[in-house]
Amino acid sequence: MFKSAIGVLLAMLCSTASAQEAVPFSELLFQGPSAYRPGINQEYFLFGRGFPPGVGPDEEAALIAEWKSQHPRAKLVPVSILGERSRLPIVYVWAVDGEATLNLVLVRNGVYPGIAMLDGTHFSQVLQSSRGLPSVDVLDAQQRLGNPAQIPARRLVPDTSYEKFLKQLMTAESQARAELKGIWSDRFRQQRHRLGIVPLDAVRL
Repeated sequence: MFKSAIGVLLAMLCSTASAQEAVPFSELLFQGPSAYRPGINQEYFLFGRGFPPGVGPDEEAALIAEWKSQHPRAKLVPVSILGERSRLPIVYVWAVDGEATLNLVLVRNGVYPGIAMLDGTHFSQVLQSSRGLPSVDVLDAQQRLGNPAQIPARRLVPDTSYEKFLKQLMTAESQARAELKGIWSDRFRQQRHRLGIVPLDAVRL
């Protein structure tokens, strides 16, 4: 029994350690909103769950595939981990190649709202100041499903890197809104209102 407990602990520590490693984007296998690395017991997410994409699944897949083909050297950078030391931790990531970031491309094209790209640590802070906003409550419910033990999120990148990303994220979302792309288009208006999707500048960050 003792050996079994030690084995479980070691597996969790190894999983946590691997969550902090930057890995080639090409190694990921996507299944819906999450991605996996063969042999690694953890989920990777480019965005928070809870919102339908503002474009069709084929268009979203084509956008990701195009970016992947244009950036064969892209790396997956772990940004924060939720449910650390659990059996299946959730890792929020950026897909980056130099200054190019897939997460920002998805927001700039209106595939997802900017709030879906906040890391776990930042979202926990937003939750305290903006609870009651439907879009915040949607993401909170999804995070609770994925982290039933409510283990606090931990950021894995320097705060300066995250703050730089946040500024770029707000710019990308502003461009998508100005051009009425995807989730910000008129055809998505009713669903956007029903889900309570609001831009980042309407959330207390």
